[in-house]
Amino acid sequence: MILLYFFTGFFISVVGAAPLGASNIAVITTTTKESFAKGMRIARGAGFGEVLLAFFALCYTKAISDFFEMNSWIQALFILLFFIGGIFFLFSQKIFIQFNKTKKKKKRHSKFITGLLLAIINPPVLIYWILAISLTQMYLLPISDMSPFTTLTLFFIGVFSGKVAILYFYGKWSRKTVQKEKNTNLYRVIGISLLLISTVQGIRFIVS
Repeated sequence: MILLYFFTGFFISVVGAAPLGASNIAVITTTTKESFAKGMRIARGAGFGEVLLAFFALCYTKAISDFFEMNSWIQALFILLFFIGGIFFLFSQKIFIQFNKTKKKKKRHSKFITGLLLAIINPPVLIYWILAISLTQMYLLPISDMSPFTTLTLFFIGVFSGKVAILYFYGKWSRKTVQKEKNTNLYRVIGISLLLISTVQGIRFIVS
């Protein structure tokens, strides 16, 4: 019975991570441009970030919901950033050619931290976790920040595993279908996906 908490966390995380988002795109581009191992570093960072979001949602569901209702500009900002990102990837061929010509020194940065930040700084995902945990509490499992340590541990391990599993799939998929020298089509797919996400989120934001 207690393993149900693991599978619940895993399932919720998989459903939330399956749509193409910032972490998925980062893993795809890193895997195709650099290596699968580096893409998995981003995946592990994103998995840990997903655990943090789930933890915040579990502990502060009401407070977080009220915060976003009072500061709707945050959601609008991220919708705009997704739209700009979509334009960037859609016209990536010209952008990257100019960038590679002017770049002299490549800075090194932690892939784990990149994945962590991409996961954490994502209001739509936090809202998703608030909704998912609320539904879980009402219809599936009595989980809260006051639940036993073992229960919470299994739940968060499931959350981490689900996120990493989905990103692992995206990394393997991009590795098989895209060559490093010919990834223009991939950038176009990512760009169109980001534009669609920003459009849908924008419509939902305006309607609500």
